[in-house]
Amino acid sequence: MLSQQSYQQKLRTAARKAVRKEQDSFKADLLPWQEAPYADRAPILLLTGSAGGGKSRLAGQMLHRDMLMYPGAMGVILRKTRESMNNSTVLFYARLIVGKDARVKHNRGQHRFEYSNGSIVAYGGMKDEEQREQIRSIGLAGGVDRVWMEEATRFEEADFNEILARMRGTATPYTQIILTTNPDSPVHFIKTRLMDGGQASVYFSSAVDNPHNPPEYLDTLNQLTGIQALRLRDGKWVQAEGVVYDNWDMANITTDAEYNPDLPVIWGADDGYASGAGVGTVSYHPRVILFAQETAQGGFNVFDEYYATNELSEVSIAAALGRPYARPEAVYADSAAAELRGRIWNEGIMTVAATHPVHEGIKNLRRLICDGNGMRLFRIHPRCTQLAREMASYRYDDGSRLATIGEPKPLKLDDHGPDTARYLTWHTRFK
Repeated sequence: MLSQQSYQQKLRTAARKAVRKEQDSFKADLLPWQEAPYADRAPILLLTGSAGGGKSRLAGQMLHRDMLMYPGAMGVILRKTRESMNNSTVLFYARLIVGKDARVKHNRGQHRFEYSNGSIVAYGGMKDEEQREQIRSIGLAGGVDRVWMEEATRFEEADFNEILARMRGTATPYTQIILTTNPDSPVHFIKTRLMDGGQASVYFSSAVDNPHNPPEYLDTLNQLTGIQALRLRDGKWVQAEGVVYDNWDMANITTDAEYNPDLPVIWGADDGYASGAGVGTVSYHPRVILFAQETAQGGFNVFDEYYATNELSEVSIAAALGRPYARPEAVYADSAAAELRGRIWNEGIMTVAATHPVHEGIKNLRRLICDGNGMRLFRIHPRCTQLAREMASYRYDDGSRLATIGEPKPLKLDDHGPDTARYLTWHTRFK
């Protein structure tokens, strides 16, 4: 007669065999490129390459497999912001990975999936201290067995380091962080540290490696141009050719640039109106307002942005003043935007016309983005999505040069936020 302990062990062994059999059926459906990472037990696993390769599906299935295989395991799914998860990664995991599996219950109130064997997959973000604190409290004694970081290039290196410190779970034979991402800048920490530095086991994929993609999806990728084509279609970790701010990096995007109610607020402003053919086209000319604060180190934290088209200037100003921040002590604006500066002046706010040669303003801003000692004094909050995109894509026109000094002339494309940043920072050029 079996003892109670032996009986329980027999049940666990039977359950594990059933899970292995189930997972073997999934292995039969793996794409050729997915087979090696599926079996890889490296502490850090990076799945990268072009869009549509099947990276997220593999990461989700590996997480689900391990939660079923090892009772009491603790898993975490992360994106930079928790708010971005509900209609993306969480929905994906619930419908395409877990599906109708009766062994898993989605506890939305607690932001987690609960497995009948005691395993848990929690999900969250790391956009601010509140969300980071919630991640710190996940797991028994803070220990985690598996972490899946989706859209990993959105995370800061400090986020990654914090997750590394949580990887002390004991429910599984090994711990593992899985990062899934399309390529970004070649100076991103994922490229320099995890790939070039050899800290991760790296696997590449492309849309053509995934036969489940419809033909029209491949056609869409082939219509991409410039830096988006190189990264999303070709899966390359490259910088835009001829980019103006070639020292710009994801390290300049940080939650440390959050609004501080104890510091004065200033604005940068660039006038515009036309929506044209949309964002990223030469006919797109929005009105831009950047909300910023100067730091004790002589730098700037841009904590919010306002982009608008087809809108009167007084409407834009009222909307910007309606944001939950202190009124600006000064607005640094394009010297040619007389009407906009006049409207701001009528609100009782001092305006400063940023009159300077474009190339000199670029040099000054480049100094703040990253100086010779690696200091990044110009930082923006992750909520400034349009400014972040333009800083990375603003580039020179190879066929045109400034007549006065012979230097390349910047294209009038994706220059709206960068121009505003020049106006905002010009007055600190001698600091």
